[in-house]
Amino acid sequence: MINAKKKGNKGENNFAQWLRLQNITRASRNPSSGGNIVKSDVVNDIDINFEVKTVKRLNLLDAFKQSTRDAEMSHNTPYVVVHFNGMPENEWLIVMNNHDWAELYKKAREPKIMQNVENSEQKWVIKQAIQNLKKILKYLEAKI
Repeated sequence: MINAKKKGNKGENNFAQWLRLQNITRASRNPSSGGNIVKSDVVNDIDINFEVKTVKRLNLLDAFKQSTRDAEMSHNTPYVVVHFNGMPENEWLIVMNNHDWAELYKKAREPKIMQNVENSEQKWVIKQAIQNLKKILKYLEAKI
């Protein structure tokens, strides 16, 4: 049986590799996650604190509290990444705060044109136009 530290290191390496294979981020296992300012188990360039757990059972609330505490020190977003025994090697459960999830969802639904606009004034104008078009659609649908 593999000891807990080796199992954890292997899980962190596997998750970092999965992130790289998905072209999500250049990620690597943090060799000293407890001893430096970057507390994430997986070093990344997407401003996320990954608390990676490779376990049989897990107290999810405690794990999320740990990730949140570490994320506050690093000023980034907390995620708990879990690989339970018996899961396929490249499969993970990811736990996040509902507010962070809502922001991701909203951004995913944002029209593609907004993702390419960097100027905040242009973004505001486009958002206003979209809101006005939605109002017009509601008005027209009510007339039908």
